[in-house]
Amino acid sequence: MTNIVKHDKKKKNNLLTIFITIIIIIIIFIGLDKLINKGQKNNKEMVTKVLDNSYTKGDINAKVKLIEYADFQCPACRSLSPVLDSVFEEVNNKYGSTTLSITFKYFPLTSIHKNALLSAYSAEAARLQGRFWDFEKVLFEKQNEWGEALDAKSKIESYAKDMNLDMAKFITDRDSDSSRSIVNSALLEATKLKLDHTPTVFMNGEEMIDLQHTKDYIIKEIEKELLK
Repeated sequence: MTNIVKHDKKKKNNLLTIFITIIIIIIIFIGLDKLINKGQKNNKEMVTKVLDNSYTKGDINAKVKLIEYADFQCPACRSLSPVLDSVFEEVNNKYGSTTLSITFKYFPLTSIHKNALLSAYSAEAARLQGRFWDFEKVLFEKQNEWGEALDAKSKIESYAKDMNLDMAKFITDRDSDSSRSIVNSALLEATKLKLDHTPTVFMNGEEMIDLQHTKDYIIKEIEKELLK
């Protein structure tokens, strides 16, 4: 009789242990899920937060917001730039001017592109004269000229001069601590998001995985987003 009681007690203890273990596992999974969701929410907020409207082309309250983390010395970024320009024009002409916006965020890949920071600082200087998007276009179009050039600084300065920018202000702003701080903050943001390549494009806060650099593909993805 005693053995039976001990056996029943042991069985109950085992069941209680199993029950407690299951509860603990459930709590852990719920906690992990909340942490993951919180992390995703924080990442989305980080991606969609824009320092200044001058980095955005189009309506800042557009239905679809594309955020591009890019490097001016990146060949893939160069190839995507005119595609995005074409997408921007076609989508907004078709669906209305408040449909699509495109925001640029600095992500200079300094480990492989020796003039990535210089070009970013220069673009920032152009932005302070209201010419960011014009300068972005020039930097990509002439990337083969300045990308690996020993005199990249003078070449990029010549583009600013051709655009009739105030050169004294351009050089001062390019070399300023403020421009360095802005670019470095954007680089830190990309690092926090664990981005590892350029261009990386987000649509309404969600990364566009396996992004194809074609107008038709991107427009189809935008149209899917508009149906949500």
